[in-house]
Amino acid sequence: MIRALRIAIWIYLALLIFEGALRKWVLPGLAEPLLVVRDPVVLLIYVLALGAGVVPRSPFLAVLGVLVALSVVFSILAGQTNWLVMLYGIRTNFLHVPLIWVMAAALDRRDAGRLGAAVLVLAIPMTVLMILQFRSPEGAWVNLGVGGTEDGQIYGAAGRNRPPGFFSFISGPMAFFPLAAAFCFHYLTAARRRLWWWGALVCGLFIVLAVPVSISRGTMIATGIVACAFAVSLLLSGLRAATVLRFGGAVVVVAVLVAVLPFFHEAREVFMDRWDTAAGQSQGSAWGSLADRVTAGFVEPFESLARAPFFGHGIGVGSNVGARLLSGRLGFLLAENEWERSLLELGPLLGLAFIAFRVALVLWMFMQAWQALRRRRDMLPMLIWSAAAPVVLFQQWAPPTLLGFAVFGSGLLLASLNPEPSEDEFFDDDSGGDETGLDDEETENDPGDVETAGPEMAPLPEDVLAARRRRMRGLN
Repeated sequence: MIRALRIAIWIYLALLIFEGALRKWVLPGLAEPLLVVRDPVVLLIYVLALGAGVVPRSPFLAVLGVLVALSVVFSILAGQTNWLVMLYGIRTNFLHVPLIWVMAAALDRRDAGRLGAAVLVLAIPMTVLMILQFRSPEGAWVNLGVGGTEDGQIYGAAGRNRPPGFFSFISGPMAFFPLAAAFCFHYLTAARRRLWWWGALVCGLFIVLAVPVSISRGTMIATGIVACAFAVSLLLSGLRAATVLRFGGAVVVVAVLVAVLPFFHEAREVFMDRWDTAAGQSQGSAWGSLADRVTAGFVEPFESLARAPFFGHGIGVGSNVGARLLSGRLGFLLAENEWERSLLELGPLLGLAFIAFRVALVLWMFMQAWQALRRRRDMLPMLIWSAAAPVVLFQQWAPPTLLGFAVFGSGLLLASLNPEPSEDEFFDDDSGGDETGLDDEETENDPGDVETAGPEMAPLPEDVLAARRRRMRGLN
């Protein structure tokens, strides 16, 4: 059962990455049903978790249950009569969130490393596809939008759309590449196999290429946050000569390779044109316009409190799907900003409670990552946190891709805090190693490693360990 649970989590990741490809190219006629293609998978994960005895316990889950019940009550009191809209709103805000703690209970450090390595390796084909989209005309098949339409992408600059890669929209790369960058920094400085240093180096090169090719300031800023978190974590964990030399060598190699690639300079010029356009639109500097946009995301929601009904307009009304069901057209009936949407949908009281839930989750995960960094010099949880926190905190959850990365990144963070399984606790397979090279935790320690995964790591809860031992006895 536990093996099936872990396979289901891998399927969730695969659909998260390739869901857009299905909606654009493979099954464009089913674009709308595929919007929720991961919902049956997450329900299956919950069923498998219950069957395997993996029942996570967290105060956050109790609060989540209260928020679900109150959301239904408030929506009914608000006069919402469309139950499909209400169900979609509940699905958006709550259905996938428990997966965070299921992943934390079902996965260990080695599993987190494998899943993260898969994300990192996928940065290569993702970037290659984005380069092809960047250099292809708007009507080319690689630039088709959801449903196979030719006008489904967002304009970037210099006559080019923002390439989304395998995703439906550019919001996908904006959440994907920061997570890939987190594992890239991890493997460049703490990889247990020399092979992974070179593998991470190649992946890092493609991540660097993807930033200007995306023509997305959000992708650049989100990836830059991870880079800043890495720099701070490296300083706090203690600099080692081997680590500095290894990472410095990677930076030099990537810089040289980037300098000789002609399309990188072309992408950089288009990207800078995007910045100049943004500066012109705001009649100021590009950084000023970006700062204003970020500030507005926190200020405007509270300015809307005065016009928000006490019970709100009903959960789900502010989503694109809710707009389609209620008005017959896509758009934002209430607000595009996530916090503002929550306040207008749920009302001031419940909306603030839902926002507080997300803020508390981000702060709690930070404390878990901070303890790992300070006590064990383990940078990986903090790197994952820097990639997942912005998506959890204020990004829209109605788009399935952003919701998926908020949940999956948070689950990876908590799983990375678990120790590696000892020999008597293996419950995944009978193999003696990972022939694919995705396992970074099985070979002997590198003297230059920043992190160590050993006895100092916090043990799993006793009930989880007991459940794992019972499953091992069942397998044997």
